[in-house]
Amino acid sequence: MSTTSRLARDPEKEARILMAALTEFSEHGYRKTHVEEIADQAEVSKGLVFKYYQSKENLYLTTLKSATQKFMAIADYNIWQDSEDLVAMVVNATRYKISLQLKFPREFKLLLNAFVQGSQLPKAIGDYVNTTFISNTDLQKKMLTPVLQRSKLKPGVSIDDVYEMIRWIENGYYGRIQEYLGTHPEITSIEDMNEIIEQLTKYFEIFEHGFMASN
Repeated sequence: MSTTSRLARDPEKEARILMAALTEFSEHGYRKTHVEEIADQAEVSKGLVFKYYQSKENLYLTTLKSATQKFMAIADYNIWQDSEDLVAMVVNATRYKISLQLKFPREFKLLLNAFVQGSQLPKAIGDYVNTTFISNTDLQKKMLTPVLQRSKLKPGVSIDDVYEMIRWIENGYYGRIQEYLGTHPEITSIEDMNEIIEQLTKYFEIFEHGFMASN
């Protein structure tokens, strides 16, 4: 039996450590966060943090998994699957994701930073991010397939082609949403985001229907 498994954990202290880790990692990122700061905020010793989690890398990974599990537990896939068409799906999903971001800002920021910086993080963390978010085609298809199956695709266009193009557009535009939220800290509701959501709607309407006028 390992030292870790023999160590009796104090649930209250463990909860404080993870809460402090969430705050520090989401605010400062992996590289600039120090275990001492997490320990001070959690009101425990630095040694106890290492006894529980062995390393900063493992603490970050545990915090990241906890945030992921929170979102997975509350995620409503019907937002994607029940949309009447591609444009409605993207708009509904974007509104939903922004509402979650406003409700759980630290968890969302942690996950977003891990997604963006995955290649710069330690290998175990990068592998988790890649498997969970980037290469998880099963989850992506679970959300998108019902809508795309109801759509009539042009000859020669596969559902996989559409998956890939949606990812490109969403990933690019999501950076703009983050910039908008960063420069508008007063935003507290999804209604405050109507302008940028309307822009995204316009772009996806062009994507779905084309930009060339019919003769």
